[in-house]
Amino acid sequence: MKIGKMMMAGILCWQGMLLGAQELSPVLSYSFDKKEAADDAGQFRGRLVGNARIVEMTDGNKVLHTHEGYMDLGIRGRQVAEYFKGDYTLSIDLLVRPENGLDQYKWLVAFVSGTDKYLGLINSAGNKDWLFEVKDKEAERVNSSQGLQADKWYNLSVVKQGRTITFFIDGKAAGAKEMEGQADEVLQHTWAAYIGRSPYAADHNMRNVLVDNFQIYDAALTKAQLKTLNKYTRKLASTTEVDLEPAIMHRWQATGNPIVTHKYTADPAALVYNDTLFIYAGEDYEGGQRGYNIKNWTVFATTDMLNFWEYKVPLRATDFSWGESNAAWASQVIERNGKFYWYTSSQTTGIGVAVSDRPEGPFKDALGRPLLTNDDSFGREHSWRTIDPSVFIDDDGQAWLYWGNGACWVVKLNEDMISYDKAYGVKMVDIEGEMEFPFTEAPWVHKKDGLYFLSYAIGFPERIAYAVSDQPEGPYTYKGIINEIAGNSNTNHQAIIEFKGQWYFIYHNGGIQTDGSGHSRSVCIDKLEFDEDGFYKPIDMTTKGVAPIR
Repeated sequence: MKIGKMMMAGILCWQGMLLGAQELSPVLSYSFDKKEAADDAGQFRGRLVGNARIVEMTDGNKVLHTHEGYMDLGIRGRQVAEYFKGDYTLSIDLLVRPENGLDQYKWLVAFVSGTDKYLGLINSAGNKDWLFEVKDKEAERVNSSQGLQADKWYNLSVVKQGRTITFFIDGKAAGAKEMEGQADEVLQHTWAAYIGRSPYAADHNMRNVLVDNFQIYDAALTKAQLKTLNKYTRKLASTTEVDLEPAIMHRWQATGNPIVTHKYTADPAALVYNDTLFIYAGEDYEGGQRGYNIKNWTVFATTDMLNFWEYKVPLRATDFSWGESNAAWASQVIERNGKFYWYTSSQTTGIGVAVSDRPEGPFKDALGRPLLTNDDSFGREHSWRTIDPSVFIDDDGQAWLYWGNGACWVVKLNEDMISYDKAYGVKMVDIEGEMEFPFTEAPWVHKKDGLYFLSYAIGFPERIAYAVSDQPEGPYTYKGIINEIAGNSNTNHQAIIEFKGQWYFIYHNGGIQTDGSGHSRSVCIDKLEFDEDGFYKPIDMTTKGVAPIR
């Protein structure tokens, strides 16, 4: 029995329909009816990279929307190679939106064995010609010599029979060519496949494209079968989109530090998810403030440390009915089991948790009350001691939540991430060794080479120091200061993250000229390096910032 028959059991009936006189099922199919980016048979677990996501149409049908990102189909090795020694078909349905920017050469689909061996579906510059290209050292193309309108569904199909490849649009032949090279070998050696990305790293992603029912057959579809498939395209045309507008408010290229200059931002936290770096921060109200006035949090993202974008406001202080309306204080977001948990603090009222299905939000209060209050922060008496939450998930899956001002406390989070282990209780983290200044706030924990690194602010004005331990709850051994007073800001709050092979130190200063201050702060990024013993080197704070990732 062919894998294709087994793969398609239980999928939408039209996909296993009688196409002409022959029952024909795809050997690979992505209908996107699951929320996760997996093929219909569950053999290949894809990844949504950047802000690509699965969205729902008004009729309940789910489709892929690339937004600024792309989808990695999850195909590795040669699991489907046996089906590509002969005839095959690629069938793709897509919607190109006006903001797609089809003035550039962009790839919709790519099966990649390297930049010298691939096949792909491509839009040429200016949306004047969609083409199918096969390369095995030398590139050969089948051109359609026509573009596609925005806001309209098309059924794109490529049929290979022998050496002849025909490109169909809506079931009608738009171009054909007899290939000279051995196109069969390309798919037999595929090590990656994408929707919305090119084999060439320098190429732009195909932005804001809708794709549905991406399939590959191990037979050459007939014109009658293509006509049957195209009926589904006409059905899609009668549906409207839900929540397709990208929640992006602003785009820019960083020109150094601060990286965000169109508003004031403070207390950065960072999350790496699907090859994208997300930075979460509080939004200081205006320049030249003389007190903390932070009404909402913000979220920014980048894939290359050069091009950044800002999403719509994901969470406001008033979203916590029990919190203070202008105290969107330091926070951190972490992902677990497909959900994103945002741990926040609100000055004197404690630490809350918000949750979302997406890293950019929107987020909602998960409890309707604080997770931790001053009653949990024993040993200190001042009212703002239950602040600055930071969460870390260890290799064994145990999540730890740290927080504190004047001392650092820790709990074990339960699997649900919105409650903690009462049997373990609350413990104060012990930091051994003589520190130049007392512990102030801003704990952040990560693990590297079996060692736990706890960084935190000390003194006031604040510097960032760190300590290390062989277990997450400590005791920790003090190692020293790594970041001095950050410009004209009394506070200093850090996130330490590894992203695409480089470690980064993300912090804030008062560096926006001329109204930057200790209450109108700005997020910055500089490189973090380790010495020969595996410990932090002191941070060089720069106005130049970090180099783009190429």
